[in-house]
Amino acid sequence: MKNEYKVPVAALLRNPGSRQEVDLEVKAPSGIGDSFYGVRQGSPVRLKATLSSMRSGLEAKGEIFATEEGKCSRCLKDIKRPVKVEFSAFMPLEKEMKEDSPMSYQIDEDGIYPLCGDFADFEGLIRDELTLQLSMIRLCRPDCKGLCQKCGADLNEVKNHSHEREVDPRFKKLAELKEQMTK
Repeated sequence: MKNEYKVPVAALLRNPGSRQEVDLEVKAPSGIGDSFYGVRQGSPVRLKATLSSMRSGLEAKGEIFATEEGKCSRCLKDIKRPVKVEFSAFMPLEKEMKEDSPMSYQIDEDGIYPLCGDFADFEGLIRDELTLQLSMIRLCRPDCKGLCQKCGADLNEVKNHSHEREVDPRFKKLAELKEQMTK
């Protein structure tokens, strides 16, 4: 089965200093966000990159385009917006990943995605870069007022929304005493 995230780079690796343009249209891998907000698995993702060959691997620079979707953190309205991420990554040769290599790299280092033989695999890079782009607070608009804490009304749509002021239960007896004294 063909892996849609893998691009053959054997010819590029044989010519240090050469470049190759990559334009991939793939389906989003799993794990970009959560069930509330993120890039949905299987949604279209486009990766445009320039691969530059070096003796120890490849340098990849480019952009990733996708659509993030989910719910507003304040009013729970649906949000769907395009996302563009610029990235720069290093893809070392497998032999450079060995511990006895003078330039041994750790897989968990930021921006390091080892080559898989004669292929550059962009799945991990796409997942990591898009996940880092997701904001912690997702709003449908910058001035979203959210929902009323008491009744759940959308404060963006209801003008002059208010409730009668309730007495704190801890002071209910004092409020009753005050009412008796003012009669």
